[in-house]
Formats: sequence, structure tokens, C-alpha cells
Amino acid sequence: MITQGGIHDEAALNIYTDGSSFPNKKRAAGVGVVLMWVDEAGDPQTCEHAPTGFQSATIDEMEIQACIEGLQEAKRVFPEMSKFEKVLLFSDSQYVTDNFVKAMKVWPQKGWRGVNGSPVKNIDLWKRLRKEVNACSVRVEVRWVKGHKSSMYNKAADKLAKKSAAMPFNKPLSVSQTTRKWSDRKTQRGSVIFDGRTVKIRIVSSKYQRHAREYEYRFEVIDPEDPSFGDVDFVWHKHLLSRNKCLIVRLNSDPGHPTIEEVIDELDPAAYKY
Repeated sequence: MITQGGIHDEAALNIYTDGSSFPNKKRAAGVGVVLMWVDEAGDPQTCEHAPTGFQSATIDEMEIQACIEGLQEAKRVFPEMSKFEKVLLFSDSQYVTDNFVKAMKVWPQKGWRGVNGSPVKNIDLWKRLRKEVNACSVRVEVRWVKGHKSSMYNKAADKLAKKSAAMPFNKPLSVSQTTRKWSDRKTQRGSVIFDGRTVKIRIVSSKYQRHAREYEYRFEVIDPEDPSFGDVDFVWHKHLLSRNKCLIVRLNSDPGHPTIEEVIDELDPAAYKY
């Protein structure tokens, strides 16, 4: 039902979540949670939660983390949740709402890999959220809410997320090895064509995905003769490659699971820096 305060279900425990991540503050990040329910007298009640934030995290990581924190806070406030028909998790992140059912039911059956066999992003967080959902005594559903406009509770969650990010006392949520890219272009998945060709690249960052047992690399194309020169994209590889390395590699021909098939040679960075 739609009320003056936004979208909520009077028979449910409504959990409004939001995540924040600030690149200009070295990705200091946080989450905000607002629990909203209707008491026996028919009056709305709320409980706000802004835990300490993280020194670094992506916005997608924080949106999932906000749902995890929301369910944990709900269980703390309501040790017995059977008074509610269900729990509704509200998020303004389409990344969360579009992938929630997949994370609960589909990906675990497929070894946490997507349609094209590529490892799912943020596996650890999705697993933690799935554990919280399965431990809940009532059904948990996710609803999308338009960010900061359609609900006073979502607006409140946004303010709490910013407050949380202002207290980045926790270590980075995930750790990657990163160096400054040469290109002035933004990182964009799919910007480099994966058609089995050989390409000259520079490793910008690396992150080991332990569940997938592969490394995910952010790289830039450094050959001025290449049509993708200056593009910055992501690629998978089973072996460790040091950041700032310039390499000649052979790519696979599967855009759904972009992979380095072979490292052919190492290049002198001084010959390609621009």
C-alpha cells in the first residue's frame, strides 16, 4: 500500500536500506537502515540504525551490506519475528533487487557462476545475505524503491548511510591491489572486444576471488594502433599478474566470461606510457 510516508505493508516488518560510497574520500563507505512497522494501535513505529562504516567499499557492496545489516538489526530488535507476516527489504539499488532471487535460489546451484560461466560479483556478501534470509523465521522479500524521492523512510536511510560513511573505522570490505591508470577514460565493462585476438595491456588492479579461484583484473589497452586504445575493462585469469605490468596477452572469444587465455610476453612500461 502507498501512504504519505512512502510504500510499506502494515502486516510486514518493513526494512528500508541504503548504501553510500564516496570515491573522493577514497571510497569511505557506510550503510543506513530504518525499520518501520505498524503497532497494534495502527500507528507507525520506526527504529534507525547507522553502524560504523568502512575505509573502502564499492556502492554495490554497500547496498548488499545494508540488507545484511537490516536483517541483523531486525533480529536484534525483534527476537521473535512471527508477529509479522513477512519481512520486506526496500532498496533503491536495482543491482540488489534484480539479483536477489538469483542469489537465494539460482547461483548457489550453479557454483556461484552466472549465465556465461563467469563468477558472480560479490559472492561473499551474497552468501552472507542468503544466510541471514534463511535464518529468518518469516518470509523475506525485496522491493525496489525510487531513491530519495518516493519514501520518507528511504530518505532517512540515505542520511544514515552518509552518517555511517563518516565513521569509516572498519577495514576495507574487500581488498584489491590498485595502481593509477594512465588512461583518462572511465572503466567500462564490455569496452574491449573479446574475439580471440592478441592485445597489449597494462594491469591496473587485481582482486582474487577465492570462491571462483580466479583473479579479476582491471586493465587498460596501451597500444596506440589498437582500436580499443585507452579503453579500461575487466578480465579474468587463473594466475597472479602484478599490477603495473605491461603485457602482450591473447584474449578469449567469450564476452560473457572475458578471460586471458595466454600471457605471451612482458613489455617495458616506459615504451608505452602516455
